[in-house]
Amino acid sequence: MQRFKTLLLREWLQHRIGWLVMMLVPFSLLLLTVSFGTVHTGLSGSEVSITVDGQQIPKKEALLPLTLMALGGTAVLTLMLVWMGNLIQASGLARRDQQDRTIEFWLSLPASHVQSLAATLSMHLLLVPAAAMVAGLLGGVLIALVAMLRVDGASAWLAAPWAIIAPAVLAGLLRGLFGLLLATLWIAPLVLGVMAASAWLKRWGLPAMIGGLTIGHVLLKKGYGITFIADIIGGWLQNAHLAMVGASLQQDMPSVGGIAEFERFVRDFPSWAAADAAAAVARLGNLSLLLGLAIAAGSFGLLILKRQRGAA
Repeated sequence: MQRFKTLLLREWLQHRIGWLVMMLVPFSLLLLTVSFGTVHTGLSGSEVSITVDGQQIPKKEALLPLTLMALGGTAVLTLMLVWMGNLIQASGLARRDQQDRTIEFWLSLPASHVQSLAATLSMHLLLVPAAAMVAGLLGGVLIALVAMLRVDGASAWLAAPWAIIAPAVLAGLLRGLFGLLLATLWIAPLVLGVMAASAWLKRWGLPAMIGGLTIGHVLLKKGYGITFIADIIGGWLQNAHLAMVGASLQQDMPSVGGIAEFERFVRDFPSWAAADAAAAVARLGNLSLLLGLAIAAGSFGLLILKRQRGAA
């Protein structure tokens, strides 16, 4: 475990500046917007008006949606920016050590190829995105404070219904972290497939994978009317999305038609989030996921084989 922690630390030290910048971008932009600009909710100067289903919400009653938008919006934007950034970089991770000529040093450490690669994947796909969500939520607290100060001074912070907000925010954070784990399982065959292709084919890996899947889909569809490739990839992406939110297809989600309904929605959100997480788990019993995990395991094996050959 200590070796694995050292490998995780190595990933952090190598990429920390880029990750910190990506985490700060949404917070900085939203903070500047709330501080000096006119935001989408109607915040301007000391006046606040939020419209829900055509109904104007008074300044005091606007504290609940305003606070939740600041907290949740910052957390979601930060997570998506960091997560998508790491996914885009994934294709280059497989041959990073050969490119920066550090492979000999890392091979000298008493750690296996499996440990090294598992640490890289864990840091980029799970730990850093999870940290980004938490960082975004903490940044959202400051943004909410600034927004409230523009609403009604410091008294607005004390007047906010924290007894309602806190459970909803905690439930949203836990649902998001759990969804991140499940979504990573669904997209694992795509991420590891791209990494394996890039490791063996270098810069041609990603184009070769996209071209091969596209040609295969076209030939099967035109020749036999089979859309298996598009269906299976589309299913992985859709289930990854539903793993984050909406796995229950929102059939039990409280309706929001006004401020009273919105408050009821916030109160009911923790129970809805728990039911939605259970629905996301139920979706794991899917043959397409088993196929995806098999492809991911095969791709992981190809990455290990390539590292072993590169070390020989």
